Amino acid sequence: MRAEDFIYENIKSVYVVFVDETSLWWLRFLKKGFRHCYIIIEIDNGMTWVEINPMSNKMFINFYKFVCSYDYIGLLKSKLDAIIYKAEVNDVGVKTAPLALFTCVEAAKRMLGIHDRFIITPYQLYKKIKVVGKKS
Repeated sequence: MRAEDFIYENIKSVYVVFVDETSLWWLRFLKKGFRHCYIIIEIDNGMTWVEINPMSNKMFINFYKFVCSYDYIGLLKSKLDAIIYKAEVNDVGVKTAPLALFTCVEAAKRMLGIHDRFIITPYQLYKKIKVVGKKS
């Protein structure tokens, strides 16, 4: 068994979080509400949550462990002005993703198995996953 097979068996849900907040001036040219995105993964029926948030200067990976099932997405919705979408993870097999700059969108695309080189903004990613996903 490959390590990724073990990991994917334990993933319950994957969410993409789209936010407006940014400290980089050039991101203000992007569509309001879609200036940054990151991934949240639910593991063990809501007892463990992993937040993978790629920033311009570093990548944050946070683990949140609870003693019982917890609605972390509900908490985020109450605290953040964000759009949160449940997304499907595509099985792309052993295939190299197209070369691209490492941005929050590219990190999310790689985690979701999206190999579309023309998706470069958070809003374009939102439109792509909105077709196959459901708003949480």
